[in-house]
Amino acid sequence: MKAVYSITKSALVLEDGNFVLTYGIEATDKESGSRLSEFRDVSVNKKFTERIVSTLNSCEAELCHFHEIIIDELNR
Repeated sequence: MKAVYSITKSALVLEDGNFVLTYGIEATDKESGSRLSEFRDVSVNKKFTERIVSTLNSCEAELCHFHEIIIDELNR
């Protein structure tokens, strides 16, 4: 099964009623399009999240390494 990675967007509502847009990453099956996994709220920085998506796709990262790769990037 081959995964394709894409960016997702969601909003966090803060205690004061304001909200913050956050970006996550979703893994979908290349053939069926079904969602395999998701890592929500990776960053508030869209370009940073897009860079991780690009890396995952260009390296054809295996699904079993999906979360680990994101955590490594966050810890850089």
